[in-house]
Amino acid sequence: MWYTLFVILHIISVGVIIGLIVSMIIGTALRKKVAGTPGEIAAMRNGAVMAERMSIIGSNGILITGIVMTLLQYSFFPFSTFPWLAIKQTVFAIILIISFSMLMPNGKRIHKKAEEELSSPNAAHGASDELRKMVNRQYAVAMFVAVLVLINISLGESKAMMWVTGQ
Repeated sequence: MWYTLFVILHIISVGVIIGLIVSMIIGTALRKKVAGTPGEIAAMRNGAVMAERMSIIGSNGILITGIVMTLLQYSFFPFSTFPWLAIKQTVFAIILIISFSMLMPNGKRIHKKAEEELSSPNAAHGASDELRKMVNRQYAVAMFVAVLVLINISLGESKAMMWVTGQ
């Protein structure tokens, strides 16, 4: 029963991350439509805030539920017995490293810079090139993380296929 509860919470947490990925793609398209206006800076600031909150909720949910499920039924990095899980755990560790070392600090810098630019006299002309570069770099790294998340989802889904084939 506990394992099933944590699987459900794990899936919900993954859903938050998938929602973040979708909202980043949509937000980037909308941001490009308002380029050169104060709305561009506001969109960057709001995107930074939303990304930070959703990534904290989703990542912590995945981390906590993943650890509990591993303790209840599996082991950590079981390359010889459950290679799909070991690869999944390794990929998630890489995602956490990227998130804590790049995405979170850069997101805070983007938020701060956007706040500064919104209160400056140049806000009417939209974001500065520096802020645009920061946001574009953040988006590229986030999309790389999104690919890693999709790999992990595939590995989680392949578990059922591995059981059917007897592996």
